[in-house]
Amino acid sequence: MKKTLVSLICSAACFTAAADRMDDARRLVNEGDFWGARQLLDKEASANPRSSNTAAFNYLSGVCAFEGGDYAAARKLLETAKSKGSGAANLYLGRLAFLDYDFPKAQDLYGEFRRYREKAGQVAGEGVEEAERRLMTAENSLGRVEKITVIDSIAVPTDGFYQFYKLPHSAGRILAPFEMPLEKHRDGAVMAFMNEGGDFMMWGEPDSVGNVHLVESLRLTDGNWQEPVSTPSFLNKGGYADYPFMMPDGVTLYYASDGDESMGGYDIFVVSRDPQTGEYLQPQNLGMPFNSPYDDFLLAVDEENGVGWWATDRNLLGDKLTIYVYLVNDFRQNYSADETDILEKARLTDFRSTQDPEKSEEYSELLTKVKSIDPDEVKEAPEFHFPKPGGTYFTNMNDFKRASARQAMKRYLHARQELDKEENRLAALRKRFLVNRADNVKQQIIQFEKEIEQQRDELVRLRSEVYRLEFSKK
Repeated sequence: MKKTLVSLICSAACFTAAADRMDDARRLVNEGDFWGARQLLDKEASANPRSSNTAAFNYLSGVCAFEGGDYAAARKLLETAKSKGSGAANLYLGRLAFLDYDFPKAQDLYGEFRRYREKAGQVAGEGVEEAERRLMTAENSLGRVEKITVIDSIAVPTDGFYQFYKLPHSAGRILAPFEMPLEKHRDGAVMAFMNEGGDFMMWGEPDSVGNVHLVESLRLTDGNWQEPVSTPSFLNKGGYADYPFMMPDGVTLYYASDGDESMGGYDIFVVSRDPQTGEYLQPQNLGMPFNSPYDDFLLAVDEENGVGWWATDRNLLGDKLTIYVYLVNDFRQNYSADETDILEKARLTDFRSTQDPEKSEEYSELLTKVKSIDPDEVKEAPEFHFPKPGGTYFTNMNDFKRASARQAMKRYLHARQELDKEENRLAALRKRFLVNRADNVKQQIIQFEKEIEQQRDELVRLRSEVYRLEFSKK
């Protein structure tokens, strides 16, 4: 009798300890301490092997595995938890389906999670609302997947990945934190961008509460750098903003944000700033294939050679990232949303499928040229950027082999200049119409639109004439 009583007391004590460990593990998961929760769960499995068969144990273990990046283990644990009655597992199973680009399945699983919460008399929670928002962003992006040609894929260490970008001097420089001239701002930065002239710098910096936002600084005439100025908060989109790259025009900025309009962690955004006022306009998500349900960041463009670079962790390479090198399009062209393999094109399942097999030699030559770039070499400033076949550009009149093509190029540039003037006048009229909706202003706008459309058609004709004269075999 005494032995039985002792056994019961020990069993009760063990049960209490196990319950405490599970409660503590659940608390740590809710607080985001997944490593600490994992340690408690391992202790519980060692002390009480049968607990590893419960829905709660598998669910919490699955969450820890997911947040730790072990998606294969997470899927197995969460599916086991669901089979044992865990409705909470549906949220993370939905997130796994989302990472697999199985968007319909993700939506179904999020719906199951909502019904589970409602049945328990609980609100769905921010977790599923955020997951559904990202899912909607990704689904919308499938309707505008840009058609690009990726000519190389490079696996590099995550730390300092940007040092593998090969950019000419004209594109500016990507700096490691220790290279930043403002020493007291180095600690919070992961990288910085400096323009070709060496008088403009931009980077991501944490504020007083740890939220990372973009800041910029100008070098003064005395050689010192001004204190950084914060960019508008709307660039963050409610999250962090980092990894900036400013185009040589000083107007077009690429950067990464994990805010409200991101489909994954970090997404790449593009934003323009008014050249007169310096004010930033509303940023736009670049969409797929540049962005994904994973982290995508630091898009940089080499206008001299017509290539761009960006980094992503979509290929799950552990402590490495993938850098893609692609040909920059003169004009954006999207795949049809009805393409049977649109998901493969969106996720770049095989980047070689984006290439034209007949141009493999051109790609190889271009890559060899890009890899030999010396970022400190200063070249003659380009007069213009006129696309060549194969992704490179004419940048000066001497690039043309034929005199007739040079003359055609002059006509094209003059027409381009006139069109720019007319488009500026039209923009001014539209602003005026917002204030004064007079009929005569409206008629002027309509007339300008017709004339500009004709000028655009003429510009296309002149562009074709340049190519015909330069590349004709006659």
